[in-house]
Amino acid sequence: MFGDLKENGFDLESTMLHHFIRLSRLTLAVAFLHVWMLSSGTKTIHAGLPHFVDCKDRRDLSIFQIGLRFIDRCLSNDLSVHLTLSTYL
Repeated sequence: MFGDLKENGFDLESTMLHHFIRLSRLTLAVAFLHVWMLSSGTKTIHAGLPHFVDCKDRRDLSIFQIGLRFIDRCLSNDLSVHLTLSTYL
């Protein structure tokens, strides 16, 4: 999760927020988005679709990055994106 909050994901340092209320709201939103990206990455892997965003012969990306890139791919190709959460089973 550390890398997801840094430059490999949300890049929270670039926000430069210092006010507690604003930072706590952003943290809550980021936590929700993080769970959504992990859920999307998990579903992408279980559906056998990670080759659309990752190497075909090995996995180079984290589950978070797979979910983020898969949603980005769907949005850039005008495909629907469903907001559903799943467990890590």
